Amino acid sequence: MKRFFPVWVFPILVAFAFLTVWLRLTVVKTTYELNQTSKMLHNLKLENEQMELKVAQLRSPRRLEALAKQKFKLNPPSPDRIIPMKEGTL
Repeated sequence: MKRFFPVWVFPILVAFAFLTVWLRLTVVKTTYELNQTSKMLHNLKLENEQMELKVAQLRSPRRLEALAKQKFKLNPPSPDRIIPMKEGTL
């Protein structure tokens, strides 16, 4: 009986099969990690936007004025306490 394939063909086919499975698993793992990183980046961007909004609210002139009046009992200066400055001096 005549052989159709040489003996060395089977180990090479098995090696290619293992290599194909390994590559596919690596691609799936890398894709999963990219998706997780993308989700984390999106969440961090949302958190950054929320923090910027919070900072803007805390720096609001209305809030600062109300805080100055309520907590520190400050009032706007009377006109005689305002010192006009010459242009270009700082």
